[in-house]
Amino acid sequence: MDWKGSAVKAHKTIAYKPALGILTGIFLLAIISRFDSIISPSVAKIQASFPHDDPSKVESVVSIGASAAMVSSIIFGKLLERLSYKVVGIISCLCVACGGLMPLLVHQSVNQLLFFAIVAGFGTGIITTMLPSLASHFFQGKELSGLLGRIIAVQDGSSMIVLYLGGLLAVGGWVHNYWLYVIALLTLIPVIIFIPSERAGDDSEEGQIRRHREGVAEHRPSIILCASLAFLSIFLDAVIYNKLAIYVDTFHLGSSDVAGFALMFNSGASVVIGLLINRIKQAVGSLTLPLAFMLFAIGSLFFLLPPNLPMVCVGAFLIGSGSSIVMATCPFMLSNLIESRHYPFVMGLYSAFTSLGFTSSTWFFKFLSGAFGLDPLMGSFSCMLGISLVVALLLAVIHFQRRTEEHYLFL
Repeated sequence: MDWKGSAVKAHKTIAYKPALGILTGIFLLAIISRFDSIISPSVAKIQASFPHDDPSKVESVVSIGASAAMVSSIIFGKLLERLSYKVVGIISCLCVACGGLMPLLVHQSVNQLLFFAIVAGFGTGIITTMLPSLASHFFQGKELSGLLGRIIAVQDGSSMIVLYLGGLLAVGGWVHNYWLYVIALLTLIPVIIFIPSERAGDDSEEGQIRRHREGVAEHRPSIILCASLAFLSIFLDAVIYNKLAIYVDTFHLGSSDVAGFALMFNSGASVVIGLLINRIKQAVGSLTLPLAFMLFAIGSLFFLLPPNLPMVCVGAFLIGSGSSIVMATCPFMLSNLIESRHYPFVMGLYSAFTSLGFTSSTWFFKFLSGAFGLDPLMGSFSCMLGISLVVALLLAVIHFQRRTEEHYLFL
């Protein structure tokens, strides 16, 4: 009798409905995980409402949430070892909802908006840390790899839609942009219903039981290298967000709406790659990460050629594709390199580390361009090309992915 096959079939039958509910909770949390920048379309109108405040201070209403997210990702990475996923999910939704909806009632100063942005950003940081841990707790192997890709697709796909809706709401006044945070409040209901009261490291009733490989321990060099590649991915991708509008303006390719249109190709790449990540891994195998950094290199090359809008859009798409491959692959690799009970804390550090990559990118490329006597704009893309090529070649030559898989803790 094929007892093993029967057991797996029975397990799948029993787990199907709970897993469907968990997926619902995961995808809804993924949507609100990008709500720290939801007010971007209203920055100009907020500046007009507070003309005596420093414009940089007003712009911080959008960016300060990312700083708060760095702090909360580390704190709740550790707390996830003690608190259940349900409790952490509820806390995150309440933070995002309260931070986002309070400005509807209290909006007399920029300082108030900054405080509420910190609260909302704190909540999104919790979600960013929680999602990969929650996913790896209930799904493994190709299921987990594909799910992490779909999470990225949902995050970036929904982000484009939400930002567009925010722009429409802001037409009637920037305060109306905050109504979108009602989504975070509504997400609280499915989180309470579907997210289980289990902690990281507990045996999952709904998920699969992970089989530990004998004689294999956590390999810190592989863990550090995986996190470093994710840092580098965000670090390079940030060049697009920091320089694209300047590039479009410098070469007279259009106004800010053209820059926004081109930037959509960068975000859209995440949706495409997120849905196809398993097929990409199946096609190129251990060359997945070298491929990602080659896409960075090719994408940056498009910005160094004679400028025109189609080239800019293709370049943005390729760079976004490279970043998405790395960000879908590294958390999956880490989930197999780290004991389940330690995974949330490591992912908290990972989230903070990648956020640091985004914030440090501008200053590093400015310094590097100056060191080589290059124009800060074109120098950034030239440096991206050089860094990406070196990393891609190194990863391919040392067979990084294949060697890392030898240190996987789980079968």
